[in-house]
Amino acid sequence: MKAKKKFISTIILVGGSGSRFSSIKEPPKQLSKLNKEFILIHILNRFKKFGLNHFIFPLGFKKKYFIKFFNSKKNISKYKFNILKKKFKKKDIFSDKLNISFFDAGKNTSKLSRIYKSLNYLISDDLLVAYGDDLANIKLSQLFKKFYLYKKKKAIITIFKKKSQFGHVITDKRGSVRKFVEKPPHQYPINIGNYLFTSKLIKKFKKYKYELEDNFLPILSKHKLLQSYEHKGYFYSINDKKELIIAKKKLKKIK
Repeated sequence: MKAKKKFISTIILVGGSGSRFSSIKEPPKQLSKLNKEFILIHILNRFKKFGLNHFIFPLGFKKKYFIKFFNSKKNISKYKFNILKKKFKKKDIFSDKLNISFFDAGKNTSKLSRIYKSLNYLISDDLLVAYGDDLANIKLSQLFKKFYLYKKKKAIITIFKKKSQFGHVITDKRGSVRKFVEKPPHQYPINIGNYLFTSKLIKKFKKYKYELEDNFLPILSKHKLLQSYEHKGYFYSINDKKELIIAKKKLKKIK
């Protein structure tokens, strides 16, 4: 299923300070190289393979680096950026380009607030929300299939069964070792973003002080408006430079 037939906008959350990765005066992690290409470009190209080609960036911390990156004549030519004005129409979206909308969403704003402000830039009522520092080969066609199966009345959240990075030791009550388990999967899957919403659903439950994971998603769950999609491919979250090194080694052949 090609998402472009449905005119879906993708909101990429990149407005955090990224303090675990670099200082506030250094470029954001999304503009770090993952082998031969920028992390951000890997993410955008992955989405484009599934027909998604309109991306909204609610900027916050380190906004000057993103603005410079998107407005660079070299990058516009190399990556086929189409930088959109705030008031644009569907005819301004080109299928062969990476259509980019960006704006200042403010520093110290919650993820949900950034998403809400991004609704002014949508090309339809449907939207995909993704984190700007996660790398995963999610089958977005299956994600959209589930979204439309529920007739867009429910939001979709992507989950992933992550394995422990440690070997576990099972003991009895007296402390005697009974069994070794090498890097077992955690009991519960983790949330890896890639949310599908309608703007109507966000407006219905959004409040100023709400945060995405702490308030908004639990409320949707309480109202039975949240369904999960389990991703079974690779997933790497780039929170610090050590995790970037790991991702580089694991994804040398990424395209």
